[in-house]
Amino acid sequence: MRERSLFSAFMLCLALGLLSQSAQAGIDHYDEREDTGIFSRQNQKRVEALALGGMIATALWEGTDYKLGQTSWQSIDATLLTAATTEVLKATFQRSRPSQNPNPNDWFAGQGHKSFPSGETAMMAAIVTPYIVAYHDEHPAVWGLEALPLYMGYARMASQAHWLSDVLAGAAVGTVMGYYASQRTQPLVLSITGKGVFVGLHTKF
Repeated sequence: MRERSLFSAFMLCLALGLLSQSAQAGIDHYDEREDTGIFSRQNQKRVEALALGGMIATALWEGTDYKLGQTSWQSIDATLLTAATTEVLKATFQRSRPSQNPNPNDWFAGQGHKSFPSGETAMMAAIVTPYIVAYHDEHPAVWGLEALPLYMGYARMASQAHWLSDVLAGAAVGTVMGYYASQRTQPLVLSITGKGVFVGLHTKF
């Protein structure tokens, strides 16, 4: 377990380092705001709410006795770890959003500048990664869940909320945390509560 944790941390640091270098090389561009239709901010929030709600509802309904429920609890772990990690990174790098400054190299701009990395893209990647790890052999169609982080990443750029490198970094963070959570047999959330298992609601009732 310690080796997997160290590997995940190394891969995360490597991914962030490569992305920061890519940002300096010019992959970020200032584009006009295009968050309309399915990419509107309102729809972004709806997709986020549906993904989070579906994950939590499945975890509570299935419990840890079933593969789908166990995977959903791992997804919850990944989401919480990702949220904490992205907040630390945002506070550290303090990068300006495109809507705040059209210069992608405006780092350490002070409080209120939280462009790097994209938290919502990271969250979508964290949610779907445990399901993909668990079911990609049995049900290859599960790879279609990658549409969620792709959608959110594009939508956040369309809203001028993030640069491309922010989105890629967010996806990297979420994927690493999702993979780490998927390798744990006992969900972190349930370990903290002192119980290693959760009996699904459909079993109780």
